[in-house]
Amino acid sequence: MNLSFADTLYFKKENILEIILGLHRSYKSLQKEIQICCEFNNLTFNELIVILEIKKGFKRKIDIANKVFLKKQNLNLILKDLQMKNVLKLDDKKILITQNGEELIQRTTDKINEKIIKIFKKTDPKNMSGFINIIESL
Repeated sequence: MNLSFADTLYFKKENILEIILGLHRSYKSLQKEIQICCEFNNLTFNELIVILEIKKGFKRKIDIANKVFLKKQNLNLILKDLQMKNVLKLDDKKILITQNGEELIQRTTDKINEKIIKIFKKTDPKNMSGFINIIESL
């Protein structure tokens, strides 16, 4: 974590406690938002994570399994379910996101992004630099 002198000015005990509470509330709020988005789009959390990893560029099963810490058997079940939901298409060991899958990811990430922006707007600006540094380190 790269800290400048200005960043450390706000690392007083009361500010640290406020940042920790803010992160805790934010995490719970984001977790709830992600759960709502998944339920709305008929996805499990693991399915969402797998789709996001594929969207980021991971196309081989072994890479995805290692990245999201899933057993290969579980990943195969998730990929099969996503294929049945017309979110993914499996071609000769290549995993492709369908148009339906692209729209689903766009809707989901847009909704989560709105929530993150709301959380940052509610954060006290004097604690923002410390808040950002802690988030970057996670």
